[in-house]
Amino acid sequence: MSVGRNLVSRSSLFLNQWLVSRTGEEVSPQATFNRFKSWVELESGTKMADLLPVIKHQAQQYQSWTEAAAQPSGSLDAAGMAFYRMRASGVEVLKPLLVWLYEPGRNLPVEAINQIVQAAESWLYRRQMLRLAGSDLGRIIADIIAANTDAPTDEIGDRVIGHLARLNVTSTYWPGDEEVRQTLTTEAAYSRYPRGRLRMFLEAIEDHYRAETRQPQVERKNYPIEHLLPRKWSDTWPVETPEAAEERQARVHRLGNLTLLTKSLNSKISNGPWPAKRAALLRHNTITLTGRVVGKTEHHAWDEEGIDDRTSELVNAVLEIWPVPKGHHGKVVDPQTKASDWVELKHLIEAGLLKGGDSLVATHRDFKGKQAVLMPDGAIDLDGKRYTSPSAAAKALRKKATNGWYFWAVGDGRRLRDVRTQFQSAVPADQPQLFPTE
Repeated sequence: MSVGRNLVSRSSLFLNQWLVSRTGEEVSPQATFNRFKSWVELESGTKMADLLPVIKHQAQQYQSWTEAAAQPSGSLDAAGMAFYRMRASGVEVLKPLLVWLYEPGRNLPVEAINQIVQAAESWLYRRQMLRLAGSDLGRIIADIIAANTDAPTDEIGDRVIGHLARLNVTSTYWPGDEEVRQTLTTEAAYSRYPRGRLRMFLEAIEDHYRAETRQPQVERKNYPIEHLLPRKWSDTWPVETPEAAEERQARVHRLGNLTLLTKSLNSKISNGPWPAKRAALLRHNTITLTGRVVGKTEHHAWDEEGIDDRTSELVNAVLEIWPVPKGHHGKVVDPQTKASDWVELKHLIEAGLLKGGDSLVATHRDFKGKQAVLMPDGAIDLDGKRYTSPSAAAKALRKKATNGWYFWAVGDGRRLRDVRTQFQSAVPADQPQLFPTE
């Protein structure tokens, strides 16, 4: 198994994750043996002869989850599905939690286990959807185990969820509905997410739809991901103006334009006119995700409005599959860190430097006095059209590439680049200043 930069045998990886589940500590693969030895000799209070049957039992359980997750068909329980989804998305982080939940003698009800697994997956996969770092998540799982090992059975679910909900720094927080919706609405999902992870997200939505009518889970056969509006749309799906072409191209890789097929369409049909493509989908489809599109387009073509509507539907499904506690918004105390290597207008709004409804004024001599409006989600409204960045709105005016951070100014005359600089140089309120004033 590949774990970070290391290759580890599956048995060693299991023992490492089992050890995390017992110690409540993040243990590196290289330190497994020494930490195991010290824990057994100095902390466990259990003889090795008594411990071996327990390890064997949990190893067999772990093996059963691993093997079930590798099967292309058959319904999986919450633990088996968690193992499959982790494999598909390239992580191992939740496995110590699962080993801990099923520890002999813990005797948690299935409903409580399912509740905890759903919350942990929501925390993990919402972060992946926002492409946030995962390097600090193993520590959080270890902290949860350490804090709740002796918790009453009927309290563990609420305590684990509460622990996740209280995280408030960029490296570990649990994103709320609003941020996930804003990201997925315009994210070029096909080009931004690893293919296995994206397929897993689509499979989760498919299973969510199937559960509504008590159908079995979708087969896990690496089904191809199809663009409904083809990537090479200009040949057979032409539009009349450059602006319309830009609008169409922006939607090609969005979530609402993607679906799963049981087998790939040939390129002629895939890139051909919608009536022919729809007919082919109708003949061969067994995927609910695809069937819903086919059913809704009997009397009209697949277009930008359809992609936007379906994106909203799929985002709603994602938020239902991996929900957050009621009232949870996922705010952080370090928005500068959250902005990472790039700053967006939404970061300036979150930091209180700008707000929705603010006017933006063009500074270029040819467009003096031209105004746009900053939306609450960080988009820009210019003449009734929505743009996702300052540069996109500036380009729409000038008809050529333009640095929007220099082009737009706020009401007091500062250019957006000045507000951005203020944001980047600010010290978060919860962090002490290096040279405090007296």
